[in-house]
Amino acid sequence: MLDLALAAILLLSSCSDNESLEAGKFKCVFDALEWGNGTTTYVIGHKSPDTDAVCSAITYAYLMKALGYQCEARVAGKLNNETKMVLERFGIEVPEVMDNADGERMIMTDHSELLQAIEGMDKARILQIIDHHALGSAVTSAPLYCRIMPVGSTCSVVYTSFKDYGVTIGKDMAGLMLSALLSDTNNMTSTTTTAVDRMMYAELLPLSGITDTESYYREMSDSLASYSGMTDEEIFFSDYKDYGTESVGKDIGVAVVNSLDEAAQASLRNRMAKFMPTALEKRKREMVFAMIINKTDNYTDIIYYGNGAKETAEKAFGTSDKDYIRCEGQLSRKNDFIPAISKALTEMTNTLDIEKSSSLASATKSGIVGELTD
Repeated sequence: MLDLALAAILLLSSCSDNESLEAGKFKCVFDALEWGNGTTTYVIGHKSPDTDAVCSAITYAYLMKALGYQCEARVAGKLNNETKMVLERFGIEVPEVMDNADGERMIMTDHSELLQAIEGMDKARILQIIDHHALGSAVTSAPLYCRIMPVGSTCSVVYTSFKDYGVTIGKDMAGLMLSALLSDTNNMTSTTTTAVDRMMYAELLPLSGITDTESYYREMSDSLASYSGMTDEEIFFSDYKDYGTESVGKDIGVAVVNSLDEAAQASLRNRMAKFMPTALEKRKREMVFAMIINKTDNYTDIIYYGNGAKETAEKAFGTSDKDYIRCEGQLSRKNDFIPAISKALTEMTNTLDIEKSSSLASATKSGIVGELTD
């Protein structure tokens, strides 16, 4: 993790003293990266790609190319219907799918956790990480450029990079970044929305050509919640992330599924609950969870599977009602769900350790341990 924390400082040392070091415009930092002679660097988001993962890869690849670097966007899997709609709206072709990064030069967007990355990322030459999540497990042997900000979307981070480097934002790039922002912040209503996001929204809205944000966001939501023709597995993994013991306390997986009415909500709860044992086995997790979000009536149902999953969910979010927990509002996986689950797992582990220590002390005092070891 030290590599990532010191990356910017190490790279800045490569800037010549006589170069302009205007704040935020250290292009010499990029020049210092090991791009390779005539080699393409691939820009890619996480597995089970959502709109922010895809749009951040496309727009950041565009920015790097505008600055003179040979970059191409890739996607880490099949796109959801919302992302397809956004790309079609702005006339952008779907990038090629990439499933292995072994030996390639890579830029990671919207993730820095290897569990969420395509295969071989641990053997890739990672040149940059552009993200808005907590720092993950990606470690590099050479300095890299790392730009992580506590904002509503990764495209918000990309937007600040466009501004810093003076690259013009056209209608298509504005549309993609704005769409990703709307998607990740639930139309600017999420608690993750920041002043940077609002500034970005105000600038990109007229550039994008979108005249009715509410109508456009409803179209996005309708597309996102449209699972017509999809299997239960495809729905469950359409917006899914793995988390490891080192980050949350257990090996868990968390899916996000969306509905627009109570009938669809109940149907999706039942379908996802039936698939969760298979998901647990497929992804080799200790627990799996699904957040079923009703985007019309603004609530989230949490379902769970695995040893201790129910107890963990109840400790984090309250008592279950008919095998699920209903929470007010559209919970954020990043800001609401993962922090609460991680805290619950930590507290439960600490309680178990105390109980074990107490039992051992009692056994020692009564002479049981001595008898067992004689």
